[in-house]
Amino acid sequence: MELKNNFLSASNIQMQLSIKKSELASIDKKEDEKSAFEKNDSVVLGEKNYDKNDYERVLEKFKNKDSEIRVHEQLHASLGTTTTPISYSYQMGPDGKLYATGGHVRFDTSMPSNPVEAKLKLDELQKASSAPEGLSGADSSIAIAANLNKMLLSSLGENYENR
Repeated sequence: MELKNNFLSASNIQMQLSIKKSELASIDKKEDEKSAFEKNDSVVLGEKNYDKNDYERVLEKFKNKDSEIRVHEQLHASLGTTTTPISYSYQMGPDGKLYATGGHVRFDTSMPSNPVEAKLKLDELQKASSAPEGLSGADSSIAIAANLNKMLLSSLGENYENR
């Protein structure tokens, strides 16, 4: 009989240990969630964690950048033939709204076989890619490539159609 009681006691102890382990795991999980929440809670959308002047200054920067990028990309698209709509990348501002922080448009770079049409197409590409202020590296590359292709086209002359 005594052996049976010891066996039950050992079983009882194992069960109690399992319960304690699960309680500790639950406490650890809550502590981890609490510390993660406190780390992520340092910035709350809205004006609560900002000095009023800082909030307005940052918000104004987001609005200005958004406007700049939209005008820049729309100018590209309006001056050249594109193959896709304008694509923007966004970032959330301090007011919780999305603002454009980058963008691009894909130009139609296919070349017609007629040398006159090809020259017109290259002129269009060069103008569309270099029109806005603050050219990106991609803008400059397209403008340079269009200019080089125009020079190549001029040097080929009548041989262009036979290429």
